[in-house]
Amino acid sequence: MRASTTTLLLIVVSGTAHAAFQVPLCPGLTIVTAINQQGGDYESIKTVETVTPSELRIKYSSEAPDRDMLSSNAGQLKSTTVYRRMLIDDLRSSNLYQQVFATGSDELIPGTTAIGTSRIVLDALRTRGEATLSVSAASLGEHIRADRKLRPNVYDFFTSGRLERVGTVKMPVLVNDRLVEVSAIHARGDYFGDKNEFFFLDDESNPLTLKFRLGIGAIKPMLPDMAETCAALRKAGPAAITGWENQCLPEGGDRDVLQVVKITYRCPAGALNLATGGAGAAGSGNGPGGAMNAGGSGGSGGVAALEQALKDNGKADIYSIYFSYNSDAIRKESEQTLAEIGALMRKHPDWKLGIYGHTDNIASDKYNLDLSRRRAAAVVKALTARHGVDAGRLTFGGQGESAPKVTNDTLEGRAKNRRVELVRMS
Repeated sequence: MRASTTTLLLIVVSGTAHAAFQVPLCPGLTIVTAINQQGGDYESIKTVETVTPSELRIKYSSEAPDRDMLSSNAGQLKSTTVYRRMLIDDLRSSNLYQQVFATGSDELIPGTTAIGTSRIVLDALRTRGEATLSVSAASLGEHIRADRKLRPNVYDFFTSGRLERVGTVKMPVLVNDRLVEVSAIHARGDYFGDKNEFFFLDDESNPLTLKFRLGIGAIKPMLPDMAETCAALRKAGPAAITGWENQCLPEGGDRDVLQVVKITYRCPAGALNLATGGAGAAGSGNGPGGAMNAGGSGGSGGVAALEQALKDNGKADIYSIYFSYNSDAIRKESEQTLAEIGALMRKHPDWKLGIYGHTDNIASDKYNLDLSRRRAAAVVKALTARHGVDAGRLTFGGQGESAPKVTNDTLEGRAKNRRVELVRMS
């Protein structure tokens, strides 16, 4: 259960024969990545905090079970917050992709990108069908230092490979609370024996990584003598299986997988354009490159979008209320959406809302029903305690996994099903 916005941007890139989907690079841009574990999915959140002509700053946040089997906290929830700064020049021309967010790392790592590739790499894949890209092999336990005089430093961990374009594909992503198919450049490469593949948003102003698979097939299939142990661990629950995931994959798997499932943004003043170096047209009007209302169900597109959805449909699905892993604890990144709901209720003092939690189908029906109810109750508590909404105007309930929007067989499908639903009662 978490949420997104209601403005989509569809542009035609000058000099190309295809339409491109543009995600504006602006403060407030939020990218949610889902990671699958046998105990359920958890989500990392990357938020663009500031953008200047020379650099941008992002915040990385994740809450997931500690997978270190030797740690006394193994299986317990571990929170990670990392800040990164990226130089705008690097977003244009770097071929070093520092995709690892490790606690204690230097904020600024010159010569690297962090949430996607650079414009020059995307352009090479588009025009020549190949490009050179180096990716980080650093572990989360490394102190990633940017000073080349110190050893080891961040640059010691890069491995380089030549990517070849496979083609252009459509990928489903929740963008501003609406499931859409965006265009992505698919590329593969061999990195000293590692097979890697990437899917980059086909947007020269912001070529985000929508998905990657690093070390494809590097995790070997589960050994036969592990079958009984793994079955017992799964039965014991998410905490027990933590740290054993790689040993309990019947068919093996990839060493590192990333998939973006949600993107939200609000860009009232326009976005940075990597092609021109200035502010682009994103969100600045209805002409070419300007924002269009793409419909959808409301949510974090602001008070106006949420208001319209509740007026027109009587309900709205919210994807930008974020919860901790297997918990009803609301994460800090949810605050703007909660504030927007509070503002809407102040604007319409006669409205009453029903708030309902929905989950995916990981875990049992009983567990999911209880979790969805507790999450809905947590939203009510936040609205009354922090945003001044009278508790008498709010009701809540849990739907568990009983009302899926789409299949639960994929990461993006489960992300679509985890949501908070608002229903206008009066």
